[in-house]
Amino acid sequence: MKKLILASIMALTVIFNMGASMGNVNAQTIYTSMPDQDDTYYQPFESSLRNFNTDLQTNATSKDKFVTLDTQKEDFNTKNFYYPDIWLRDVAPVITTKMVKFRYSPNYLKKSDSRYLNNRFNKFLKGKYHYSKSNLILDGGNLQWNGAKTVVLTKQVFADNPEWTKKEIVSELQYQLNVKKVIFISKEPGDVLGHSDGMVKFMDKDKMFINDFSYEPGFLKKVEKQILEQEPNMKFIVLPSSYTSKGQFDKKIASAKGLYINMLETPQAIYFPIYHLKDDQRVMKLVQAHTDKKVIPINVSKISTLGGSAHCLTWDVPDKFRK
Repeated sequence: MKKLILASIMALTVIFNMGASMGNVNAQTIYTSMPDQDDTYYQPFESSLRNFNTDLQTNATSKDKFVTLDTQKEDFNTKNFYYPDIWLRDVAPVITTKMVKFRYSPNYLKKSDSRYLNNRFNKFLKGKYHYSKSNLILDGGNLQWNGAKTVVLTKQVFADNPEWTKKEIVSELQYQLNVKKVIFISKEPGDVLGHSDGMVKFMDKDKMFINDFSYEPGFLKKVEKQILEQEPNMKFIVLPSSYTSKGQFDKKIASAKGLYINMLETPQAIYFPIYHLKDDQRVMKLVQAHTDKKVIPINVSKISTLGGSAHCLTWDVPDKFRK
C-alpha cells in the first residue's frame, strides 16, 4: 500500500513539473532601466520614464515579466542594480537560438563611457545567464533576426570594426549566432547610431515590416533592393512613419519620434510605440492586421525625442537562457 501511495505521489510530481515546464515555454524577462536621480541629462524625462515602466508592467501579458534596473523604490517591479543608462538594447547580448555578448564600443560614445557601461552590464549579467562572448563591436539595436537562419544589420558594423574584413564579420556572425545568411543594408543618411531597428522588423522568416522612409526620398527602394539581392523571397509590408524632429533633445542624436517600426515583440504580444501623433491608431491597426498577437500601445512620446523608442529601451531574454 505504501509503495502504491509513493508511486502515485511521484507520478503526480512528474505531471506537476511537466505542467510547470510547459507553462514556462516562451516565457521571458524584459528588462528596462531607470537612470540615477542626479543624472542631469535624463532628469527632464524622469516622470516619462516612470510612466513608461508603469505602462509596460500594468499592461504586460502573463508570460512577459518586466523588471526595471533601479536603485530607488518604485511603484513597479524593480531589481536593485545601478546601471546609469536607459538604452539597454545596445549594450545587452544579442539573442537568436544562442545568446551572445558582443563588444559595446560604438563610435558615437566616448571610449571611457562605453567601457564603463559595458563593465556595469557585464556585472549585471554575471551568474544569471548562459551566453558566449565575441570581440566584434556590435550594438544590439543593429541586428534583426528572422527567427530562423537570417539576420539583417546595417553597414555601420564595418565602420565600427575597421580591422575586420567583411568575410571575417560574416563568418563571426554566422558562427556566434548560428545563422547562415547575413544581410547588410545601408544606414539611414545622417544617423550617427546606424541601427537597423528603426528601419526593418521581421514578422516571420520571409516577411518583414519596413519603414516607409518618407523623410528620405528614394531610400525605401534602395533598402528593399539590398535585401532582395540577398533574400529574393522576402516580402515587405511598408509601415508608415510619422517621423518628426520637432522637440529633438540631443543635437547629435536624431529623435525617434514617429518611428512606429521600433516596437518590442515577445512571443505573446507586440508593445507598440505611441507618440501622440495623428497616425498612431492607423498604424497600430495596420500592425494588428498582420499578427495574431495582442498589440499593446505604450506611450513613448517624450522619451523618443532622446533618440530611441520601445525596442531601444528594452531587452527581452527568454527564460531558457537562465542558469
